[in-house]
Amino acid sequence: MKSRNLIVVMAFLIIPFAVDAQTADDIVMKYISFTGGVKNWKTIATITSHGEYNYGGMPFPFTTYARIPDSYKLVVPFNGKYYAQAYSSGKGWKIDAFKNETKPTRLAGKEARAMANEADVELENVFINYKAKGHTISLHGEDSVIDRKCFVIVLTRKSGETEKYYFDQQSYSLLMKEAKAKNPELGGAVLNIYYSDYRDVAGVQFPFKTVCESDAQQILTITVTDIEINEMIDNKTFESP
Repeated sequence: MKSRNLIVVMAFLIIPFAVDAQTADDIVMKYISFTGGVKNWKTIATITSHGEYNYGGMPFPFTTYARIPDSYKLVVPFNGKYYAQAYSSGKGWKIDAFKNETKPTRLAGKEARAMANEADVELENVFINYKAKGHTISLHGEDSVIDRKCFVIVLTRKSGETEKYYFDQQSYSLLMKEAKAKNPELGGAVLNIYYSDYRDVAGVQFPFKTVCESDAQQILTITVTDIEINEMIDNKTFESP
């Protein structure tokens, strides 16, 4: 009887040790596996998404276009007007017809990437071959997101920017990302970006709902309705009007 109790006690001791023993690379590899794996990511050349932005209680339809390695475009039409922004090969532009703009604003380099707001302009998941991309990662213990225990990974990009990622300890899905806002209109505020409603598209898991908060205030909710993989997207899509 005593030996049985000892085995039970040892089991409880071993389980948390096994969790703590995981390295940052272990966790990231399991996250990539959750998303569908490197092999499935490598089959994707373009992603076209449709859905709805809800900004301050106002819903707007949107379409995004992404093409390897780093071409990205967002279009938000509404009542005959539209907002659009794009980035490709280090250059970007935006135009806001809601503000009666008739000519695009063009930027390059860091300013162009910031123009893309919180979007990762690289189509491929940032953690795939992160070392070759010049990024580093580190494990920063554990925390909880909406009562779900998470591993906390800090990604330091080649540029020096840091982002904190919260991975579910059970599924290894990404539940939240904490990062400084790239959009200059937010004045460098720290954003908490929550990901949920993961769905399989062509063997890859995509979050169909994203909620952005700052100082516990909800700023933007993105609801994806459908995603198209490897649809043809030509160069003109990313060119400024």
